[in-house]
Amino acid sequence: MTVPTYRLETLGKLALGGGTSSSVSHQKRRLALLALLAASGERGLSRDQILGFLWPNNAAGNGRHSLEQLIHSMRRSLGEGVFDGVNPLRLGAALIASDINDFEQALALGDLATAATLYHGPFLEGFYLDDAPEFERWTATERMRVATLYENALGKLGQEAESAGDFAAAVRWRRRAADADPLSSRHALALMRALASSGDRTAALQHARIYEALVRQEFDSAPDS
Repeated sequence: MTVPTYRLETLGKLALGGGTSSSVSHQKRRLALLALLAASGERGLSRDQILGFLWPNNAAGNGRHSLEQLIHSMRRSLGEGVFDGVNPLRLGAALIASDINDFEQALALGDLATAATLYHGPFLEGFYLDDAPEFERWTATERMRVATLYENALGKLGQEAESAGDFAAAVRWRRRAADADPLSSRHALALMRALASSGDRTAALQHARIYEALVRQEFDSAPDS
């Protein structure tokens, strides 16, 4: 099996590694295009969709020319196989692997532990694109979707560990969920119950106090009893 030359990291950052990736690593629209295509998977995106994300105020004329130039320059610098198809356009999986694709495949196969391991932080964390409001809206929506998938996976892993009587593992998974969304009462309670079941009632009460302080700080009110 051929190993892809490049790997696109989208969880916790946006970066391209491997091969001659330096030609892309500091060019934000090139990275944004790779992220869009990686997240779209086998569906890909039409050229009009890409224009709407990356050149929303110039979708015709100059914008279309800019997109063609971008695609051409990326094929030249990364290799002809960087893209599959013409319209829709897809990421060339034989040349570029991505953590978001691996994450979703692991979930589809029911390999929740691998999916959780692949999640290193919010989707495209810290990445912004000037003058591209549609791209920013898409990023926010995708970030929430992926975070929800991650937290749901952690919840199932926690339940499985509790059912197996492995409360140490349950605490690890529940703590990761609480870290992912510190203001979630559901995650806070699940962690407290896992800690209590593991025999560490002191830590359970300590987390209750931490959660209460966070809620008061954020919402200026006490958490639900």
